[in-house]
Amino acid sequence: MDSLYSLCVILCFATTVALALTESRDAKWRVHMEEKMEEMLQMIQRQNEVIEKQTNTIEEQMKTIDKQELEINNLQDRVVKLERSDSQKQKSSSEIFTDVSTPNGTILSYEKDHMHNEDSKSKFFRRLLTPEVAHNSVAFYAYISNDFGGVGKHHVFVYDTEVTNQGNAYNKHTGVFTAPTTGLYAFCYTAFASGEHVAGETGNYGEVSVQLVHNGAYKGSIYVDTETNWEEEMATGFAILMLQAGDDVVTMSKDVGQGSYHSNDIGRWSFSGFQIS
Repeated sequence: MDSLYSLCVILCFATTVALALTESRDAKWRVHMEEKMEEMLQMIQRQNEVIEKQTNTIEEQMKTIDKQELEINNLQDRVVKLERSDSQKQKSSSEIFTDVSTPNGTILSYEKDHMHNEDSKSKFFRRLLTPEVAHNSVAFYAYISNDFGGVGKHHVFVYDTEVTNQGNAYNKHTGVFTAPTTGLYAFCYTAFASGEHVAGETGNYGEVSVQLVHNGAYKGSIYVDTETNWEEEMATGFAILMLQAGDDVVTMSKDVGQGSYHSNDIGRWSFSGFQIS
């Protein structure tokens, strides 16, 4: 009986120890699972913040596009009004050449004979009433060909790949656009910050303020900033400037940039422009 009693006591003690060990392991497992769940929740929260920021960026870009469309519509309305005004001037001036003669007394018979031809009349009045201007169009579009980093203060961005350069006013070696003639010009520029260290940088991710500069004077700017890994941000600026022949327009950083910048098939740094009038 004593032996049986001792065996029972030992079994009870072993069972108690086994249960205690099991509960300890269960407690550790629960703590481990709670830590993992907390990590997953934090990751989901960060992703939601990135999505919200990207959504806000898209909304801002849509507002910019709407504003640009409004400006284009206003320009189109102005063109239509100018064409109507020009047409009215042509009609009201159709009798100007009835008795006009050259200094040697010869009547302008060629113009008189062609006044009934609307196309000829329009061309003649435009030549008479407006100064001679260059008819060669000016337009360019270029982008940076590779990802990059190391942006210093007042760094001039050089868009080394030309897609369009009508009039050869843009220099792909310096990043400078030089107006060939006096007139009204439109410019568009885009920046793309990376949430990765794609150009060998360490530490902070991509961040920079890009300014549009005309003859050394500030005319506009955009800003891109990535705070976490895999976060990307792109921004586009648009401006219409009155330039004199020989004026220079470039894009440059306001301050020292941080991290790396994408310029690849996903999205590119680009600079473009054209002469409106």
